[in-house]
Amino acid sequence: MARNWLLPLTVLLLAAMGMPLRAPASEATQDVRFAALETYPGAAGQNPGEVTGLLSLPEGTGPFPVVIMLHGCAGLYETHAEWAALLADEGYASLRIDSFTPRDIEELCTDILRPVPRAADVNGAIVFLQGRPEIDAARIAVMGWSHGAGVTLQIAAEPGSLRGDLKAAVKGAIALYPYCSRSSQAYRVPLLVLIGDADDWTPAGICTDMVAALPTSSAAVELAVYRGATHSFDCQACDGEYWGHHLVHDATAHADAIARVEAFLSATLGAP
Repeated sequence: MARNWLLPLTVLLLAAMGMPLRAPASEATQDVRFAALETYPGAAGQNPGEVTGLLSLPEGTGPFPVVIMLHGCAGLYETHAEWAALLADEGYASLRIDSFTPRDIEELCTDILRPVPRAADVNGAIVFLQGRPEIDAARIAVMGWSHGAGVTLQIAAEPGSLRGDLKAAVKGAIALYPYCSRSSQAYRVPLLVLIGDADDWTPAGICTDMVAALPTSSAAVELAVYRGATHSFDCQACDGEYWGHHLVHDATAHADAIARVEAFLSATLGAP
């Protein structure tokens, strides 16, 4: 049955196809499938099953450090492909996990609290990447957007939601416009948070409060709050209301976010 969010999303996706931020990188992308793995027996409360993804590799033979990418409540779309191309241009592989399609989920933007075992997806992705010779699976960062950014925070937290034997592989985490934690949790690895102060979906003030309350045991958290930027400020096709929230591309914030991500990955994963 048609829903009123389908038309704006379709327009958004089609418009994004012709709006690259800069020339695309030389990259090879392949469809992959792997098993999602619970952090501990019964953790997901459901059978996590298998998920699919897009593995993008830069030019060269590797092994490459890799960024695991977690989409937001609308699923994978062109913004994530653009980031994958930018990462490849810098020499990083990326794995865009599709947590929704294999589970017959269209979107969560209208059902944001629906449980999906996305931590299990990250566990499975790490194990999958450990079996790929072109990947340096000891140098992994996790990067998430919105709903996926919330998962990213819990992956980076201590004790967090990542399986214990896989924690050492993850060296850093990047969260774009997450709903930040209201607790004073510590982070196990360095964390970069990027958010706009005009975000009417995931308020920036909660992230500011989270950073202010960090315990001394926490790894470093870098927070960038962009003046006037909305949710999905890096979505080049966004310019209006989607699911009741204002989403507009902000070129200045987007460019700064790219620079910060590149610097963060260089510092946490090292040179490709």
